[in-house]
Amino acid sequence: MDKPRRNERKAVVKDIASEAALPRFRVFLESEFSAEVVPDKGQYVSLHKRIRLPDKKSINVRVHSTNGIYVSGSPLIDEKEFAAIATRVIQLAQQATIPLEQIRPISIQRAKCILDFARKLNLDNEYERMVTIILSDTCNEIILREQMKALHIEGVPLEEGIPEKIKRLKDKGCPIVAEEPMKNLRETRNRIVHHGDVPQKEQAAEALKIADQVLSSVLAK
Repeated sequence: MDKPRRNERKAVVKDIASEAALPRFRVFLESEFSAEVVPDKGQYVSLHKRIRLPDKKSINVRVHSTNGIYVSGSPLIDEKEFAAIATRVIQLAQQATIPLEQIRPISIQRAKCILDFARKLNLDNEYERMVTIILSDTCNEIILREQMKALHIEGVPLEEGIPEKIKRLKDKGCPIVAEEPMKNLRETRNRIVHHGDVPQKEQAAEALKIADQVLSSVLAK
């Protein structure tokens, strides 16, 4: 009896191994698949991630310095399931090579300036903590709006809340970084704006981290 063939998919994505695209691709894989890092001593392997599946199965994603992507998995994985995941991995790689900052530079620069200002606020002051969270949430919403515009989503959807924006982007196949943290931050922001809640220092510090993570995912460098 012939040995079952291993599931495999190969692709070449221009610039995916670059210093700018590779970290973004890593974050996309972690956000969408909770992919874990696999130490790899291969001379030409720039990134090796593993996607865990049920029943102790897994899919490996390797990026080579030649911009080649190799996706592989056990022959026990359903072919359709593997094909869907491999296709999505390659889509994420393609999106990682075109940062939003290149497409919407002015708006992304505005978000950077707002976050830079928020970082300078005194988190020991309760009112400045309130402002820090509001501004961090604002940065996230700017990024989401610009991602929507880049996908030609216009009109009323641009005025919807963060959870609705995220859903629309995911429906379009756009990778979302820090999805749940962004939603939680919006809830915290709403309690501040509508009820005057005073956040703790740790909450404000976390808000800055979330906004920085979201912003970093769309920067050219």
